[in-house]
Amino acid sequence: MNSTLMADDWHEETSITEIQQAYDEGTLTAKNLVLYYLNRIALWDQDGPYINAVADINPDAIKIAETLDTEREQHGRTGALHGIPILLKESIETADRMATSAGSIVLENWRSNHDAFLVKQLRSAGAIILGKTNMTELAHRVGTQMPENYSSRGGYVLCPYGTQFDVGGSSSGSAAAVASNFAPCSIGTETSGSLLNPATRNSLVTVKPTIGLVSRSGIIPLSYSQDTAGPMTQTVADAAHIMQVIAGRDEQDEATKSRPFHTPNYTDALKKDGVQGKRIGIFRDPQPKLTDQIDFSLYEETIIKLKDLGASLVDSVSIPAVNRDDGDAVVSYECRHSLNNFFARADPFTGFRSFDEFLQSYEDDAHLHKYGYDRLRVRTSVENSLSNANYLISKLRNQGLDDPQSLENVLADQELDAILFPSSSSYDVAARAGLPSISVPAGFHEDGRPFGVTFTGKAFSEETLFQIAYAYEQATMLRQKPNLVP
Repeated sequence: MNSTLMADDWHEETSITEIQQAYDEGTLTAKNLVLYYLNRIALWDQDGPYINAVADINPDAIKIAETLDTEREQHGRTGALHGIPILLKESIETADRMATSAGSIVLENWRSNHDAFLVKQLRSAGAIILGKTNMTELAHRVGTQMPENYSSRGGYVLCPYGTQFDVGGSSSGSAAAVASNFAPCSIGTETSGSLLNPATRNSLVTVKPTIGLVSRSGIIPLSYSQDTAGPMTQTVADAAHIMQVIAGRDEQDEATKSRPFHTPNYTDALKKDGVQGKRIGIFRDPQPKLTDQIDFSLYEETIIKLKDLGASLVDSVSIPAVNRDDGDAVVSYECRHSLNNFFARADPFTGFRSFDEFLQSYEDDAHLHKYGYDRLRVRTSVENSLSNANYLISKLRNQGLDDPQSLENVLADQELDAILFPSSSSYDVAARAGLPSISVPAGFHEDGRPFGVTFTGKAFSEETLFQIAYAYEQATMLRQKPNLVP
């Protein structure tokens, strides 16, 4: 691509493999690719339809790209993501000139002195941190009336498939940015649905990893039990490339020490016959929560396609834990405790020594928070103790103890490789169990809203999920880019 930025031989929906091939052939440079994405952000994110997905641009991104171009000329490709621009959710710390605010105007000027562990991995692989994305403020833990596409720092993120559609949260900007082709991929985070929900609403692929596969060090926390980070991409292959880089053991995150010693090569799992012989459960909820997201005719088409691809289907799998009424209990106890630890250890000092001081800033500047902060207030009424009996019982239930119908036990007892869910309806039960999920585009509603499906599997079964998701994707190719019209 030449310096005109919008060269005729370049196109919007471009994979990591295609970018690397263009670099190797000398038809594209990382600098020009960064300029291309910055141009799109200027035209469509900060103007035009005003998607508002990008919160910050890395002021050093062009210089970093130039350096990587020089390294490639002198030494060839030095990492799996050499020269690949990536956007990060703004709850992920970076030791650069960008803020890590978690969507809160109270933290809009806080800049970490440290890269999150996964950011170090990305940089080591040659990725360019292009910028940070808007998110639901504190991952939707502020006000019950707050829309999931809003933060006091960044305002509203809009859906590129139609500004009247729900863009999803809390990784709203991470999803909308990739769907809009402002970068080939992004990193979002999830406590309960914050990857799966926006991915299915924006015709994207995402991976919600097993807790412990990806380090949480350097990510503003909400829950010790459920927090994780994962890629948001346009293709399953790109998600596999990113996961290959960010999966790893971190001495500062105890959860990562429970992961298998050997990480599979996820890109080796990308085979078109990956569904063949897989035993897949079909979930049908008698009390569906997300009826606005679910297109049952498209769901049936997905089921038929999986059967055609050679899957062994187990229909109408029952998972009573999906409709438990205490799904938020563990996060409610862990939220205040984890934020207390974050504020006590943040480097540099955020201005708050504790969660209570942080909450007080919301009280002092209530006019800045148009949707209130009643969910934050609730945290003050929850004991700041993880020895509380209610907390411990809820945590044990999430682990499937004495619950033969928990998600984990259903997968094991019925010998399932995965369970298929419509849209992101598995998000709560999978998050509580700490189990992995992959969401894949599965078509569009009649009004143009994207629809996706989710495959959820056993702990550390990401390789199997990649096999299933890739085979389904390649057999259907249902993603379409949005028509961004000013």
